[in-house]
Amino acid sequence: MADKGVPSQLSQLAKDSSLFSTASFHEHMKKKDTSSRSVLALGQEPDNAPKRRPRHVYENTYKTEPERKFQASKVKAIIEDVLEKNLKDEKYDPKSCRQLVKTLSEIVKGRVKDLDYKRYKIMTMVSIGQVNEQGFRMGSRCCWDAKWDTFATANFTNKTLFAIATVWGVYYE
Repeated sequence: MADKGVPSQLSQLAKDSSLFSTASFHEHMKKKDTSSRSVLALGQEPDNAPKRRPRHVYENTYKTEPERKFQASKVKAIIEDVLEKNLKDEKYDPKSCRQLVKTLSEIVKGRVKDLDYKRYKIMTMVSIGQVNEQGFRMGSRCCWDAKWDTFATANFTNKTLFAIATVWGVYYE
């Protein structure tokens, strides 16, 4: 059974010991010959902690429905356009596709945000795989309001790869 006094002993040791003070560590390192030793870079010291941004307080709008509904047909056209332009001549490579899905996701999200759906949270997911006579299933689950929330999905295939992109528009009250 563990001794209940151990955590208090450790905290007392930390208070008493100069090893846990960043200022004393830097003083110690200045006094020593560090030409043949590596120096440990310490994290931000409490004195140099970044300042917090001021918190903005917004008044309630009491809007429970959007000014205009998320239009899946327009979003699907954007997804198809982005996939076609960026993947038309692309060959499947697992290492480059890892970065490519992130890039395509950001491009699609940016273009959908340009449609300016107020108070909608836009989420994107892009998957790329190798064409090799296999099946692929993708599913998603979410709590949402069927009246206002919706999604759009599109796919693309060339000789070496396939891509599936989905964008969800969830109204955020």
